[in-house]
Amino acid sequence: MKKTRSIYIVAFFLLWLSISSLSILVGCKKKEVIEPVDYSPIQLETTTFSDLEDKTVTLNGHIARLNGIPVEDYGFLIQKVTTTNGEKETVVSLGKKATVGNVTLKYQHNSNFELGDRYQYTLYVKTKNGFYRGEPNTFEVDGIKINLLEDKLVPNNNKVTVTGDFQFLSENIKLYYQSQYQGEHVIPYQVGSDRKSLSFIFPKSDNFYHGNKVSVFLRVKDQSGFASNRTIANIEVLGVANPPVKTKFYLNEPIPITGNAIKWDGMPMSAPFYMLINGKKVECYHQVNLYEIESLKGGKFQLGFHNGKDSVIFKDSIELIRPLGSNIHFTKKVIHSPSLMRIDGIDMYTYLMNPEKASYYLGKHSIAHFFDSSTGSIETFTVRDVPDGVYTFGYSSPYYSVSSTERVEVRTLKWNTPADLTKFVGEPFTITGNFIEGQTYSVIGNGIYEYPVARDGKIQFALPGYIIGSTEIQIGYSVNYNYNENYYSPQKQQLYIRNFEVTSISPLKGYPGDVVTIKGRGLSQINVTIGGAYATSVFRSSEELRFIVPAFASRGKSEVIMTMHDKTMKYKDLFEVL
Repeated sequence: MKKTRSIYIVAFFLLWLSISSLSILVGCKKKEVIEPVDYSPIQLETTTFSDLEDKTVTLNGHIARLNGIPVEDYGFLIQKVTTTNGEKETVVSLGKKATVGNVTLKYQHNSNFELGDRYQYTLYVKTKNGFYRGEPNTFEVDGIKINLLEDKLVPNNNKVTVTGDFQFLSENIKLYYQSQYQGEHVIPYQVGSDRKSLSFIFPKSDNFYHGNKVSVFLRVKDQSGFASNRTIANIEVLGVANPPVKTKFYLNEPIPITGNAIKWDGMPMSAPFYMLINGKKVECYHQVNLYEIESLKGGKFQLGFHNGKDSVIFKDSIELIRPLGSNIHFTKKVIHSPSLMRIDGIDMYTYLMNPEKASYYLGKHSIAHFFDSSTGSIETFTVRDVPDGVYTFGYSSPYYSVSSTERVEVRTLKWNTPADLTKFVGEPFTITGNFIEGQTYSVIGNGIYEYPVARDGKIQFALPGYIIGSTEIQIGYSVNYNYNENYYSPQKQQLYIRNFEVTSISPLKGYPGDVVTIKGRGLSQINVTIGGAYATSVFRSSEELRFIVPAFASRGKSEVIMTMHDKTMKYKDLFEVL
């Protein structure tokens, strides 16, 4: 019984394994992706020929498009054209590795070409699905042999000479040039006396720019009147710059570049054109900005150009117009350190252009330029840690250095202990020091914020009425208006403020509307009541106060009470209201 059960278990396991394997195979089967094949026609062009020699010629074509069928063969078909049907085509294979683009074959004939022979040539491509041919082109053995000038670098208006064999060149054959920016144009030419050379003047045209490609060719007609172009030179135009008309410039002034084949619109040319500035090559188009050239130093420069072939240095150097120290003026002749210093006449964007490229000084002490766009032509500098003294302002740039003829005095804020350290409330303190005339200073302390203006080397301020007794102050000023920076002298001063006192009230009786005078010290901030009725003051000073007997005061004798903040004082005598 146990044996039978074991057989069943094994059978069940084998069945499960078969089903699982089938599921895995079905589940893992990849989905077949069918890529579409491009069967559209191949596009071919049979183009020019060149270098026709004794038994060789260079044939050119262009594969504009291939399809999805592998190339089995490609190359040229060459056939001699006769008055009958022509000879059999010669197949010149270039192999199987055809790609889209230009195709060139330097064909070597089995014997010398004969004068007057005419040949037809065609670019072809073969696949298993078809044989594709370009439109045929022809060449005739006209006896003209040309040593092609390929990628010749030529400035406008220069003479170009092509060598070869031109003994069969007739006088009615014309020479043409053509570029991507122009149609065909005829140019005159001369053949050497030995018929071994052909010369022409490369045309001067405003439509040529440095780097343009220009093809020069002869148009030759065969016996049947069919015209073909025989390329004699492929020329790259070279720009030629003229020396600047003037030799002195401001730094912010662009140096215009004029000449042959130089673009004026600043757009990139087909090939780089360089100006030479003290031997440094700088790519440019129609002008040079000296301040944009990295690591350029000095105030005098030797200019020239390099066009890819020639390097030319101009005879006359150019010179930067230097700034004058006499044009630099301080808006204030005395400043504190630290503070902001404002200067006019630097003409930053005429002589420097980039403020960060210069170093600035008061005497020999370095200061920093502070950008402040709201001040127009005024330039602002941060003066810090400059000792007391009288200094000129100067700067040094990569191009020149300049120093002002005017001088500015620098003062570190200092002041003297006042002779009178005790005042009654409301009475002003006067402090002398090296204050700058007309400048606003700040006096701070515990709850004290006063802003006196300096006059004749002094500041004067009164402390608020709620400050009674001993207090400590510091004196400073605003340094940086943009970021609300203030400087306070480390010197501190103890002051003592006494409360007000009354020495007399006169008269001690009167009708409503009468004027009464109080005398004493520190009276400028007190309030007065008679019998509880508020008395309006008509004059106030530290030592005297005049008030009007209030209309609503009760008749008879009443107390005169004087108050200031939390201090209350009753006068010793009563006041009688009549």
